[in-house]
Formats: sequence, C-alpha cells, structure tokens
Amino acid sequence: MIALRILTLAAIAAHGINGAALAQTTGAPMTEVVNSGVRDCRGGQDTTMPIIAWGADGVTIHANGTSLSPGGPLADAGWSLDLTIADDFKAQLEDYLGCGSPFLRGTLGMLTAAAPVTEADPRTEQVVIFKHSWSAGDGIVAGPGISKVADLAGKRIAIQAYGPHVDFVGRVLADGGLSFEDVTIVWAEDLTGDSASTPAALVADGQADAGAMILPDARALTSGGAVGTGAEGSIKGASILFSTQEATAVIGDYIAVRKDYFDANRDAIGDLVQTLFQSEEQVRRFMAIEGDPQRQALAQILANDLLGGLPVEEGVFLWQDAVTDGWSGNAQHFGNPKDPRRFEVMSNEVSAALRGAGQIERPYQLTTAAWDYTAMTDGLEDLSEREIAAFDPEAAAAAVQRLRRTGQLDANTKLDFKVYFEPDATDFPANLYAQDFEEILRLAATYSGAIVTVEGHADPLHYLRREKDGADTQELKAIRTAARNLSFNRSIAVMDALKSYAGGEGIPVNPDQFTLDGVGIESPAFSPPNTAEEWRQNMRVVFRILTTQAEATTFAPLD
Repeated sequence: MIALRILTLAAIAAHGINGAALAQTTGAPMTEVVNSGVRDCRGGQDTTMPIIAWGADGVTIHANGTSLSPGGPLADAGWSLDLTIADDFKAQLEDYLGCGSPFLRGTLGMLTAAAPVTEADPRTEQVVIFKHSWSAGDGIVAGPGISKVADLAGKRIAIQAYGPHVDFVGRVLADGGLSFEDVTIVWAEDLTGDSASTPAALVADGQADAGAMILPDARALTSGGAVGTGAEGSIKGASILFSTQEATAVIGDYIAVRKDYFDANRDAIGDLVQTLFQSEEQVRRFMAIEGDPQRQALAQILANDLLGGLPVEEGVFLWQDAVTDGWSGNAQHFGNPKDPRRFEVMSNEVSAALRGAGQIERPYQLTTAAWDYTAMTDGLEDLSEREIAAFDPEAAAAAVQRLRRTGQLDANTKLDFKVYFEPDATDFPANLYAQDFEEILRLAATYSGAIVTVEGHADPLHYLRREKDGADTQELKAIRTAARNLSFNRSIAVMDALKSYAGGEGIPVNPDQFTLDGVGIESPAFSPPNTAEEWRQNMRVVFRILTTQAEATTFAPLD
C-alpha cells in the first residue's frame, strides 16, 4: 500500500489544502456524540456481525466460509452470520445499542471509549468474548527535531477520534515520562485514505508535529520508513518514532457482545469462539504458504471487500500487519494472572490513556466471558504458546555495536532505566529493585519487538586521576580493560537478578531479547564527576529500549 499512500498524500499537497480548509472533529466523549435508544437483544444465532478493515478479521471471514454471507464452519456450528464492514465506530455503536447487531468489534481502546454509553444500561454492558490479535501495522510519525518521546513535550499529535490509537499514544507517552497534559491532540476525522482529515494528512499539512497512523501512511511520510527526504509526498526530516513492530503488545483487537444477548446465548457464543480458534489456526498456516489456493481466496476477499478493490497482494500485507492470538493467546491473555500484558493490565492502561485524552471520566474494567479454555480445544492441533518476535542474540549484539560505533545509539534509544552500584562492586541489593524489575519486564513485554540492551558502566575518576599523574600507556590500558570487565559483570549480575525475579514471580521473559554490553568508562554520565553523587551515578547499568527491530537484526542473505 506504500505507493497508494504516496499518491494520496502527494495529491493532498498538490491541492494546497491548508488549516483553514479543514473541518476538525472535537474528539468529544462518546456520550456526547451517540444518543441512540436501547432495544432488547436476546435473539438467536441468525444475526449480523461487524468486521473492520483489519487483517485479523480474515479469521472471521474464513470461519464464515470465506464469505461475508452465511456459511462455512460457523454455519456448521449453528450460526447464520451476515458479516458487515463497520469501520465507522460511532455508527457501529449505534447499531449495537439498537440490536442491529449484538456484537461490537474494535480495539480495547475503542471498546473502552464506548463504555460510558454501553455500561449505562445493563442490557448493553459489554462482555469481551474473543481477542483477535496484536497490531504490527501502526506507527507514530514525528517531524524534524523529534527523535525521542521526551521531544514530544509541547507538540501537537494527530490522532483519529474514536479510532485505534489513543491508547497507543498514551502508552508511549507514559513510558517516555509524559502524559496527554504535555501535548496537544489534533483530532482527525478519518484514519486513512484521501480525506484531508487523516493523521497523515494533518502532519503533512503542518497542522500537527506528529501523528499516529497505519504503517503504510507512516512509511510514505518517511521515505519508506527511514528519514523523509521531502520527495514523493514525504516530509523532510520525518521519522517513525515508534511502531507496533516494536511496541508489539499495545494495540489489541477484540470482539465484545451485549450482556443480554450473551446471557441468552452463552453456549452458542462459546461454540462461535471455538470455531474462531479453529479458523485462526487454519488461516495462520495457509497464509504462510505462497501459492496456497486458500491464501489466494482469502487475500482476494481482504483486498476486494475490506480494502475497496486493491490488488490481491494488499490482502496478504493486511493479514501480515496483524499478529493473531488464537487459542493459546486468548488463554494466556485472559487466564494467566502473571502475564505482563494480560487483559486487566491492558484495561487499566487504556482507561488511563482515555481519561488523559478526555474521552472518559473514570476507569472502566470491561467484563470478560471467563471461558474455560481447556474445554475449547476440540479440532485444534497447535496449543503451544507462540512467540511474537524471535531474536538472534549475536545479530542483535552486532546491531547494538553498529549503533554505538556510528554514534546512533542515543538516537535509537526511546526509553531507558538505570540500576546503580557501589564502587568496584558487581553485586547490588536486588530486593530493593523488585518494582523496577517488574517495570522492566512490563516494558520488555510491551515492546517485545525491540532490542533491550543491558548496558554496564564504570566510573572514570580513577583513570582520569592516574592519567593526570602521568601513568604510562600500559597502566592506563589495564585500567580501561578492568573497567570494561567490571561493567560487563555488572550487566550480567543485573540480568541474572532479573531472570531470577521473573522466574520466582512466574512472569514470562525472553532472554534473547536482552543484549548484554560492557561499556567501561567510555560513556560516563559525568566526566569528571564533581560530587560524590555524580561519582556514584557513573557506576550503573542502563536498560535501553531500542527501536532497532528483531527482524532487522536477524536477516542473513540466502547465499
């Protein structure tokens, strides 16, 4: 879709659209824009279900017989579903209230933004029944001069109103030490397309300094995902600040159902969810095989019906932008109390973001179906937990060293965290860092597509003093080597303590995501340190969340 978006943004620029010409949404809470009445909704299995233009909805389409009309495995399970494309979430919510469809389809942020409306009537209370996927297809584009999250302070960020990105932006801001109070939201009417009121168009037109958008639009503004050159609709100096290829567990997609309908049809809805699990397993397998006729058929549906008649390969790309959960992901997300990205944690994060953006007034914790997932395994073969990102430790370490050698490490560091040591010590009071370890593990799970460096440092004061006293080259070299070894041992000690904490708490961790590095005295926080406090701050281990992605560090040519 890159070429398509480049043409779209170039056309916007060519028409000379300016700020005065755009009619912007206010982004008012749902309670102010949705006023539909509520009707009872207890009918049977002959109904409609909304889907959206998202790759994971291919699972639902396949379960319906690779059709928007009733059929396939869902029909075999007793369901007669008409699938309707409902990308206008406000209209979808109105249909839900009036029982045009008992289902609501959206990201957790979208569902929670609707909660003040749905939870006002016990009949329309949402019951979350299924998690479709994590997004790997969204990004935040920042204009020139913005290289870290902290640089967004005082800036304007374009976000689609009632869309999928409020919680994405809120999470990234919070992890960078900011909040919505530190920025100005420019609300966009549409997510993508030819409209002049999309986040991409608002950034391109200079009405926003940054914007949350789908990755095809993000790549168009940044000359293919690097740094914008100013040609072909890109913005000179623009870059992708964060994407869900790094922040892999931030935007989750779900299906919810009305409480009155759920209570009347619980067993049938359970059969529907189990059918979706079976469909996800099948689709995940055949979409990985080029030339498979089932892949061709589903990609054609995605390209034609969801994307408005684009070439069939665009349907494949749409699928690849989603990391589907299936049975194992749902069982983990809803049933594992130690999962750092479990539903309860996500709900708290989303509520905080929506409150900060003025979309809701209080936190909401949506009800879940609380399925017995062990009873939903019939017809399934792959019940193992699937990793979202895989790392080659050697390639990741080489990538970090390249960034260090070229002076790009700081520019690629979006978040960091520090642990401090006593002089010449490699041990530290790990018990004092329990909360910090929990936060590091949360960050690693949230940004599981990004490399995390565990970077040991030593203080340079002894070296500087000996250098000033006229020590010979051999002694100075020995001091630097000892400092490098000390710093590397510090990184090992912290990583060992982190893994021990994770194991003791039952928190999953992928050790290959972490790259250990001993920097020695090459990059002190203070040189020379002028106070005892500065001196101690040089004796540290720094955790860095880098935007260098897993797949960018593991590629090797076939030859």
